[in-house]
Amino acid sequence: MHPSMLAPMRAPRLSILTLLAALAASSPASATPAGAPPSPATARVNFLAPQGYVDGNLEWSSVDQRLTFEGLSRLFDREARRALPAGTVIEVDILALDLAGKIDPLASRTGELRVMRANTWPSLTLRYRLLRDGRVVGRGEETLRSMNYLMNPRAARSGEPLRYERAMIADWFRARFAGAEG
Repeated sequence: MHPSMLAPMRAPRLSILTLLAALAASSPASATPAGAPPSPATARVNFLAPQGYVDGNLEWSSVDQRLTFEGLSRLFDREARRALPAGTVIEVDILALDLAGKIDPLASRTGELRVMRANTWPSLTLRYRLLRDGRVVGRGEETLRSMNYLMNPRAARSGEPLRYERAMIADWFRARFAGAEG
């Protein structure tokens, strides 16, 4: 045997970037087993300049504002899962917000009673981007209004917070993304 064949073999040199790329590709977070269903559609909601919202003024406590924004974020996520194909992401920026009803400080001792009237419908101005496989496949800016919100029997019977906003957002998803499931 020739002496050069007895020399120890050197491992190939790999750059740090090559190693990091290999680790990232083999990590469980990025690995999708063959035949596994894609993750459900999701919504990412941002509330831009809430101090300018009709219902985002300083009369709100920080807890009320947080709970309202979390509730609205959950509504968008729920409707995205129902109306959009798996793996789709909708990014929503809330530009303006006016919840159903108005706070009537004279109607209650605490000043926190929200009174629903025909002329106090919910409205929401939003900007959205629809992404599939990281590519933007749709975008727009719209104002949602539910002027007949008191006529919605399902929302009227519900005891859920934000029930009128939920109905308005669900209607928007159905109208805007009908047939998007496939």
